[in-house]
Amino acid sequence: MRVRQRHPVRAGMFLVGAMLLTACGDDSSSPTGPSAPTYESIASTYTGVLGGTTQGVDLAATFSLTVNQSSGTLSGSWSMNGMLDDGVISVPVSGTGSLSGSIASGSNPSVNITFASPCPGRNATFSGAYDSTNRVLTLNGPVYILDGCDIFLTYQGTVILNR
Repeated sequence: MRVRQRHPVRAGMFLVGAMLLTACGDDSSSPTGPSAPTYESIASTYTGVLGGTTQGVDLAATFSLTVNQSSGTLSGSWSMNGMLDDGVISVPVSGTGSLSGSIASGSNPSVNITFASPCPGRNATFSGAYDSTNRVLTLNGPVYILDGCDIFLTYQGTVILNR
């Protein structure tokens, strides 16, 4: 009787195949990828004082924002009411509009907001940060005072807004 010997190459291939199948199995302890970013919730109504002097004209106003949020996307509305004073004449100034912007993920995030104007090309973009501990939004950017749709005065400034 003749005993058939196993061919060593075939036996090795079977062993490698079995190892590959084992390695491809479900490994529930492996990471599933990066986690989704988390965003500080800043949706709220904010108010602050806006002021400055340009070309000898003082601006003293109250600035208000209503911010809505969906993850890192911001929307809402803004309003400003105040006075312009050149030392001789005081005139009321006011404005309203919509806002859109973004917030970075994490704690004390950066914030970018564009304030829409009814006049083409007169939107104002502000950037700043949200203080997570004190719940304060600090923004820097231009405030345009319009005469019709022409820019009459520009105040470059910082506004600190509290909830």
